[in-house]
Amino acid sequence: MRCKDIERLIIDSSDEDLSLEELSAIEKHIAHCTLCARFQDELEKIRVGVKTIPQPILPPDLAQKTRLRCQAEISQQPAATSKIAKLIPSDPIPKYVWAVLLPLILLTVFVLAPTLKEIRLDQTLTFASATALTIIIQNAVMLLFAPILIRRHRWKKQNIRGIPMNANAS
Repeated sequence: MRCKDIERLIIDSSDEDLSLEELSAIEKHIAHCTLCARFQDELEKIRVGVKTIPQPILPPDLAQKTRLRCQAEISQQPAATSKIAKLIPSDPIPKYVWAVLLPLILLTVFVLAPTLKEIRLDQTLTFASATALTIIIQNAVMLLFAPILIRRHRWKKQNIRGIPMNANAS
């Protein structure tokens, strides 16, 4: 193995249990490579040093101050963010969408599904079977993309072009 691979294994040895094969590969490599042996020693010194660093003691009111400051910043957000906030509570699906989706579902279940019993892998497709499969696939695609189209329509209606990545975005 190359030094680069051994270094990666040495680093991984602290986070996860390595296999016996990997541990023996490290030992064999370190026996003749002084650079990797030094790397392992220095990494171990760093790990021990990090464990000896005392944990900082935070003031008890820090969480409350942070929460209040975040709330103050959120209340000062620009108008574009408030438009996006209107989208978060999901609006009900419009009645016209249900009016289109319900017949599609009923057509698929009651009319086309029995036609699928005729389809066999060892036969050629009849016109009725091919038509049924085509309509079922079309309905599935329609049901898949309906939420996306509804969301795009709502965003266009509210004049939202995109979601800003941070509060300072314009």
